[in-house]
Amino acid sequence: MNVRVGRATAILSIATAVALVCAVPAAAASPTSDLTPGATFTVWAYGAVRTVDFSGVGASGWAYQGSATYGYTVILNQTNLTAEDFELSVNRTMGAILSVEYCTPTCKSPVHTADIYYHAWESVDAWANFTVAGTVYESGSPAAAIALNNSHLQVTGNLTDSAHGPLRSSYLSAAVTSTANVQFATPLGLIPLDLASGSSWNDSAAFTASGAFSATYSYFHTGPLLNVSVPRSTIGGSVAASGNVSVIGSSGGTVSWGGVSYQTLSLEVIGPFSVREGFILVPTQVDLFGSGSSVPLTNASGEASAQMTAVDALPFAHGHFGVAGSQWLYVASALNPSVTDLTPATPAAGVDQIASGADQVASTSVQGVPMSVGQAQGDSDCLVTGTSCGAAPAAHSLLAAVGIGVGVVVVAALLGLVLITRRRQLPPPAYPNARLYPPGGSGPAGRAPRAAGPPPPPPEEDDPLSHLW
Repeated sequence: MNVRVGRATAILSIATAVALVCAVPAAAASPTSDLTPGATFTVWAYGAVRTVDFSGVGASGWAYQGSATYGYTVILNQTNLTAEDFELSVNRTMGAILSVEYCTPTCKSPVHTADIYYHAWESVDAWANFTVAGTVYESGSPAAAIALNNSHLQVTGNLTDSAHGPLRSSYLSAAVTSTANVQFATPLGLIPLDLASGSSWNDSAAFTASGAFSATYSYFHTGPLLNVSVPRSTIGGSVAASGNVSVIGSSGGTVSWGGVSYQTLSLEVIGPFSVREGFILVPTQVDLFGSGSSVPLTNASGEASAQMTAVDALPFAHGHFGVAGSQWLYVASALNPSVTDLTPATPAAGVDQIASGADQVASTSVQGVPMSVGQAQGDSDCLVTGTSCGAAPAAHSLLAAVGIGVGVVVVAALLGLVLITRRRQLPPPAYPNARLYPPGGSGPAGRAPRAAGPPPPPPEEDDPLSHLW
């Protein structure tokens, strides 16, 4: 059923959202340890999606051209538990989509062509408890800090990799899931409460953890030497049970979002986890964007890695934990399925190994910025489905440009207009890779087919959108 909303009512909804995001108390950017227990939860979001085009000539002499879409979104929900403790529930989605066409002699006048398509995404639902009574060490001296007490999360991810050339084609599909519960013996200090530009700090804490991971994959290859079929297979295990995590942080420049000046922080968290946004602890076994994944990715024709290079944060801003953006570096490479050499792997490996043909096709920095929750949900959907990326308007740019006073005045004026014109109830709001080889089968490691010569069907998977809020 379609519900039509009056123009004045719709404008009021938009203006109210602008005011909620932009209306910042005068002292909101100042560090404070005063939390109001039981206060209404606060929701905010940030992220970015960026598409780049590239072209060049590979080491093999083949020309290539293509595009890559990289991005991530973070939606956060804060609830104050006591005067010193608060909880964050977070949904974070990250994705990389790579499409490359290889041509000879040129892509403008090709005689022979080959292509690859690579799409990986990860979604995390996390819950973390923090305290403002934590400690970090600045030049060896203790300083009050926001610290992480514990972390609980669920991870889902998926990878599709296909390649097609004149002589060979391949298809790799993988799906990962994981749960992890991490408890620190002492709170792990993250950000000093008295955060000053040019400062540096560190901390460490022992942890105990429980959880498990699972990776399901299948692989198919056709070529002039032999054909390979690795049917749906699953590997799994437990996450690290105990260990230590260390934090090394420093503050550099500043960036302004929504009228608030945030510190640009280098925040390195060292331990048996792949860390997102400085506090989301993802088990390395299911990290499709790092080097420790348990998924057999050696035979993939594409590759994309991501690493956080900075986080924009204050201890507190806008009345909540002051993380407002981060910067990630994405690096991608691809293998030309027309010129790849195949060398026999050891019998234990099961499938022949890709030996050459890699081209660095894109290295791109993605800067996340504050955005509306609706914008974040739309970008998250594009990163998972691989479609409609960049189609939504950049609402965050508008929000960043709107001041507090303008938002309040607009809301007041439109509220009066709505009350005069009609009394109407608003509808409720709608809320670099592991060198492991697949077991079984023997033959070459290749790449995956695309449209020409349909590939074998991928394994059955759950609805990839089921994780979205």
